[in-house]
Amino acid sequence: MSIGHRTRTRSVTVFARIADGRASEVRERLRAYEKDSPFARLPGVHFARLIVIEHAVRQERPARLSRRARLLDLVAHFGRGPRPDDLPHPYLMMTATVDGDPAEFFRRLRDLGPDADAVWGDCTGYPGHGEEEPFTDFFRRRALRANYTFAGAPDGTVTEIRDAVLLRRQLAAFAATASDVSDDALLRRFRTATPPPATRAATEAPPPGLDPAEVQGLVLRGYGDHAVAAHLHLRITSGPLARRWLGAVASEVTSAADLPDRPGRALHVGISHSGLARLGVPEAELAGLPEEFREGMYAREDRLSPGRGTGPWRGPFDGAGAVDVVLLLSATGDAELEPLLSRLRRDATDGGGVRVVGEQRGRRMPGPGRTFIEHFGFADGLSQPRIAGYGRDGSGEVLPPGEFVLGLPDVDGDIAGRDLPAALTRNGSFLVYRKLEQDVPAFRAMTEAAAGPFADGADGVAAGLVGRRRDGAMLSPCPAGSHVRRANPRDSLPGGRELTRRHLMLRRGIPYGPYLPPGASDDGQERGLLFLALVGDLGRQFEFAQTEWLSDGNVFGRGAEQDVFTTAGGPGARILLTGSPPAYVNVPGPLVTCRGGEYFLLPGLEALRALSAELSAEPGARCSP
Repeated sequence: MSIGHRTRTRSVTVFARIADGRASEVRERLRAYEKDSPFARLPGVHFARLIVIEHAVRQERPARLSRRARLLDLVAHFGRGPRPDDLPHPYLMMTATVDGDPAEFFRRLRDLGPDADAVWGDCTGYPGHGEEEPFTDFFRRRALRANYTFAGAPDGTVTEIRDAVLLRRQLAAFAATASDVSDDALLRRFRTATPPPATRAATEAPPPGLDPAEVQGLVLRGYGDHAVAAHLHLRITSGPLARRWLGAVASEVTSAADLPDRPGRALHVGISHSGLARLGVPEAELAGLPEEFREGMYAREDRLSPGRGTGPWRGPFDGAGAVDVVLLLSATGDAELEPLLSRLRRDATDGGGVRVVGEQRGRRMPGPGRTFIEHFGFADGLSQPRIAGYGRDGSGEVLPPGEFVLGLPDVDGDIAGRDLPAALTRNGSFLVYRKLEQDVPAFRAMTEAAAGPFADGADGVAAGLVGRRRDGAMLSPCPAGSHVRRANPRDSLPGGRELTRRHLMLRRGIPYGPYLPPGASDDGQERGLLFLALVGDLGRQFEFAQTEWLSDGNVFGRGAEQDVFTTAGGPGARILLTGSPPAYVNVPGPLVTCRGGEYFLLPGLEALRALSAELSAEPGARCSP
């Protein structure tokens, strides 16, 4: 059995929606294959299964629970009924274990010909087996990435396993009939056609290396010595003019190769899906980008912020595709920042093909020692993952570069973004950008109200909710439902670090707004965090952590309880603080509110230069404002 490490076999899971009213017909056709599986005709298939999922299954509690079980159920679910699984349409699920790349397996499925049409013909969007590209694209878009891979022989191909079985049978027959044989005769009789693993490994091409000169510097360095930042949010008004403008900006973007020089200022460029479209990137390339990126954060906020969605959002992020480009500037001080900011702001005009629709300033706030704090008063930016072999930043988990840079090996041994348009994404990263307003007076009032049972008073409550003391020291043991444990469970969940390391991010945020000193009354000013995270997979890293760890308590045994900084609060909202004694903290309202955000692509430098060249739009063509 293999869990979470690179193997030569891959698990494949594909969910294809069945047209309404056709599930029974699909099930009947599958029964015809019970004794003659079409997968048996395909090379490299260890296991395959087709299942029609037609109805949601409601989770029910047992009719009789022990007293202890009832108490645990009450603590976990607060007396609420279990949530039903929501499945509004029937689906055909295919699970398989195959040799090599799943994309190659999808191509081999086409060899099933009419049998493939019989199996998937009633699934919405199925194009038939006639043309390879639409056929394989149908499966690629509906494939889910597995969190775990279980295989009896994870390092053996189908051919090798069959050879091994044959060898065992031959050896058994030989042992039964021969009493004496030389070593040479034994080798001649039992030599297999498959070369040993060491020979195969020597012929495999090594994965491509990271080229710092082609990667935007923000990926490899957090610029801890940069005290100030400014973000310009731009809208493209003319594709051709914007490409010319982008060419000039690209020449000033800080690359990772510049990092040893410790630049006094840095510039990085992120482009949203709408921005790529307005620059004239062909639709075929746009369609190959991840679903999360294509839809944009505005369309996905209902699942990222359950119960709130985009209701609290403000300009410039007050609509889908509202921001096309973000310029991220940072510097050691205002004197280094302002000249570049003024020039970029001046160049971003309709005459240059872009228009400034928003501007956001950020400033680091010094904390204890050499740390920086966020507005709730805690040291921030700690326990960052490190990129294996690159950069100095980070003290946490060491991860392969493909977790953050597309086109390189990731934690599963796959090439990150293998199926994405390479010319557009190679050496790039996905940027999660969220403006998070923090209600500091409400946080302080909440911790004061709950301070009674705690020896350290309000500071003890705050530390229990966050999982750290204000100076950054981790609590021991770290409370299971605390913010830092939810954001990175480490080895506290089944699967341990092999699971959690698949969902980590590089965080590059900076506070905005004035600091409110302890004891000061509410000044009515907005303050918060400009949350920036870099990932190679938006769904597996950011969205998984946000929806499964921060917005849902089930995996931590907390039922519907959300993270203290994710919950909308209100009547009945409370957080269980484990300890001696355990206590509940009531959360009267939201402590952190997302005011807007977007998913951006931080292209590699080569891709930025290519985007600035002529694409498909005619000179002078203008985009809708």
